[in-house]
Amino acid sequence: MSQIQSFLQFKSELVGKVALHSITTVLLITFLCGCASSPSLAERERIEIRVDQITPETCQKEMISFLDIGHRPSWEKKEINKAQNYLEDRIEQLGYRVEREPLLGLMRQDYGNANLIFEKTGTRYPHQILEISAHFDSLDNLGADDNASGVIGVLEIARILQNLNLEKTIRFCLFDCEEVGLLGSEHHVTKILEDTEREVVALINFEMIGYTSTASDSQDAPLRIPFIADLPRIGDFILVAGNFSSGWLGNLIERNMDVYEPELKYYSANRIAGFFADAARSDHSPYWAEGIDAIMLTDTANFRNPHYHEDSDTIDTLDFEFMARIIRAVAACAIDWAVLSKAP
Repeated sequence: MSQIQSFLQFKSELVGKVALHSITTVLLITFLCGCASSPSLAERERIEIRVDQITPETCQKEMISFLDIGHRPSWEKKEINKAQNYLEDRIEQLGYRVEREPLLGLMRQDYGNANLIFEKTGTRYPHQILEISAHFDSLDNLGADDNASGVIGVLEIARILQNLNLEKTIRFCLFDCEEVGLLGSEHHVTKILEDTEREVVALINFEMIGYTSTASDSQDAPLRIPFIADLPRIGDFILVAGNFSSGWLGNLIERNMDVYEPELKYYSANRIAGFFADAARSDHSPYWAEGIDAIMLTDTANFRNPHYHEDSDTIDTLDFEFMARIIRAVAACAIDWAVLSKAP
């Protein structure tokens, strides 16, 4: 065998070994990722027994009580204070201490606007925080979908987490003044940036999660790009919307949807939504602007719901089975991220 032939044989064997090593590495990584993304049966049962406490009936009951307070415009002091007082009382009933975060000087007049902030503090890593949010203000209407549905999502998750031991902190944020330019969430983000002792890792924002339609062509879109951003034509799904850096959180939410709510339809835009202006029209947007990861869950508002910003946005238009599935999946995601204590 010539030196050239020997070299070619050596090269062939080397390439084969490298290829085999590469394939093995890929398979190993895939296997490990698969293991990480698949909860054990015991872990799944521990989470399911908790999230299954969220039902269409509990969501509807909470919604009826909340909507009884009436409309919630940020510029009507009596109404917005009534909403704040109701929510503060309800949160305290759930066993939490509420912090009012005043929005002084942000409106042309002082209407007593304030965010409501409360949290389930982690037992091991309290400085690491995942926020779950919704805005509680409305226009001059009841705003059942916009955004009482999101408020109920926050309250329901808070309810089932209260008696759990979590290693990391879940913070709940009910924002005021979303309808007048995201003033509440913008102010809250400034407070996050001022806090050098604790880290808000990310936000999950509920923005209208209660309306569905199974009619043909019931789902519109601001733009359709085949194979990239092409929403289904039937409005029976939840949109998972995030910017590029938030993709990990979108993946985590979707994984929990797949595991705990496999019948829930969702459309994943958890890395590309940040490129579309219409995807920034809620309280996650100030987080994106400051480089904090955030995902919005939405039924897509005016691109589906004909009652958007209308007096007809009432409780009888909502799909509570759909809403409960979304809330359960996010509750599972929160537990997944915050790590449930090994204690029963």
